[in-house]
Amino acid sequence: MTKNELSRRQLIQLGAGTAAASALVSVPGTTLAHASAANSVTTGSPMAFGSSPLKTSVTNAYAFFNQMMDAYAQGSTVRLCQSYSDQIAGGTFFSTAFVYDNALLVLAYLARGRADDIARAKVIGNALLYIQQNDPAADGRFRQAYFAGTPDANSVFATTGLSFFQGSAVGDVAWPGIALAQLYVRTGIRAYLDGAAKAATFIENTTRDNTNVPPGGYYFGNGQNNKSTEHNIDVFALFTLLAKLTGDNSWLNGAQHAQAFVQAMFDAPSGHFWTGTSDPTHIFFDNSPEDCQTWSYLAFSDPNYAVSVDWVKTNLATTDTSFAFNNGWGNNGLKIRVNGMTFASLSKLGTVLGDSSVDADAVWVEGTGHLIAALMQRRHPAAGDLPTFHGDLQLASDLIESMILVQNTQGVQPGTISFGQTVNGVPLGLGQGLPAATSILNTGFGFNYFPYLHIGATAWYLMGVQGANPLVRATED
Repeated sequence: MTKNELSRRQLIQLGAGTAAASALVSVPGTTLAHASAANSVTTGSPMAFGSSPLKTSVTNAYAFFNQMMDAYAQGSTVRLCQSYSDQIAGGTFFSTAFVYDNALLVLAYLARGRADDIARAKVIGNALLYIQQNDPAADGRFRQAYFAGTPDANSVFATTGLSFFQGSAVGDVAWPGIALAQLYVRTGIRAYLDGAAKAATFIENTTRDNTNVPPGGYYFGNGQNNKSTEHNIDVFALFTLLAKLTGDNSWLNGAQHAQAFVQAMFDAPSGHFWTGTSDPTHIFFDNSPEDCQTWSYLAFSDPNYAVSVDWVKTNLATTDTSFAFNNGWGNNGLKIRVNGMTFASLSKLGTVLGDSSVDADAVWVEGTGHLIAALMQRRHPAAGDLPTFHGDLQLASDLIESMILVQNTQGVQPGTISFGQTVNGVPLGLGQGLPAATSILNTGFGFNYFPYLHIGATAWYLMGVQGANPLVRATED
């Protein structure tokens, strides 16, 4: 990434202000059942949807998706989906649609897998193919973000985005590839698999480090010399999918090259993965994010590294409340407590680092969804769990309960049923989408997350509660 480009995450530092103060909505507790459901795209969900609050939560979250997706065009019109509510960055991002978020949207629609969900996933998938096929570089890449609010000459609502989102970081190419590969599994449409292979070819041709081995791996982006543990997990997942779906085992060479880098980032004494390297070989020790801990388990399912999930649930656990300084509910006398995960090891030190705008206790909603998904897959029993924990499914249940509370209270204006958040100027409904964070959250990497409704955070929540694992091959219908 050059100085003139921003990653998906760096956009959030440009956000303006907190969400409006909220009104409390009573949400009964939810319970996990130890039974499988048939609505998962992968290994089957242990979640039973007989619980009314959970069933309502899932239904409403998909309604949020539909409203966001239909904000500028409807039906089969090929289009991307705006990532955040209009209020992100003070409205200056307009209809920005991040490809990572749109890939998650596809995967979350596949997780439920109803006929309308599949149809909507195909619309987004067709838009991903369109932007890939029409990119000026013509080399299989995706840009970090596009505009979803205006059509091009072919009436496709996916046009060139803001100038600082024109980079092609590895993760922002791999995730659309993963979504297209999973869409191929569900539909059998070869164009989706071809698009995934083109994305992987771009990564292989432009970012592979064959010189500095070990640790090897793939660079953050073309022309850069730092490497991300998270991105290499993405590469492993995409290349492994392609090997399975195409029968071409040459993809496994790249998958193993990426996996070796991730494993080299593992710190056995602490039981977690470092964020990556600051140059081809030197590990970056200053800050450790959540995503590479849970995604490594989702991708590898390797018991040797399962401890990284425990590192997250202890070291990154946080509890946000309506009493916390700079909390996202406002100073209105509400009594709310939300448990979840923060972004990284430095996130609770935002005020110490000189950022007076943040809530040190803020919950990163997307990352909490990551952990729910990992817990659903790992399913360690209560016996032998860490002190004060009672098994993976119980912790997942507790986190889901908190996310339902967030879904029903975040950003609501006192005494109203209005969020004060909109898409294309139209109010978004109460109790539907989930925000990026419960309060302003400092990541420790120089950018913040805000309590604005976000399709990415909502997607990870939905995949988590349905036991879906987007990083492994989906089960064909």
